[in-house]
Amino acid sequence: MDRHFEIRKLVYTALLTAIIEAAKWALNAIANVELVSLLTMVFTIYFGWQITLCSLLLFALIECLWWGVSIWTVTYFYVWPILILITWLFRDKMDRYTAALISGFFGLAFGALCSLTTLVMSGPKAAFAWWIAGIPYDVVHGISNCIIAFILYEPLIRALKRMNIRL
Repeated sequence: MDRHFEIRKLVYTALLTAIIEAAKWALNAIANVELVSLLTMVFTIYFGWQITLCSLLLFALIECLWWGVSIWTVTYFYVWPILILITWLFRDKMDRYTAALISGFFGLAFGALCSLTTLVMSGPKAAFAWWIAGIPYDVVHGISNCIIAFILYEPLIRALKRMNIRL
């Protein structure tokens, strides 16, 4: 395998991780409004699922190092790969409408997906309570994800194409 190709993949993985982390911090003060979902989708479409997966796993690790290991940080290790998989499955049909729909539903389902960790650790009653208590946040998350993806998905894809960044 070409050594330059491997180095380029490593550099892109680090760069995408830094962009995801910076985007998370940029909107950290606004509960459940985030760019990580959109960036995950854009990076999956443009760079492929492998580099995006590595970047998101590094992002999850950084979150654990920064905030400590807790129920919500552990969920990042399986929740973001689910979005990568869904995006990859719809990659041939992806446009601003599909991106908005997937991102919106992902935001709505985020709390339910995160409650799976609580299910394993504390049982079904605790997981159900966790999920129900978070529904108002999931609604905000879903609506904001939908709007952000609808507005920014295509401009971000166009910008990456214009920069001609390739592996």
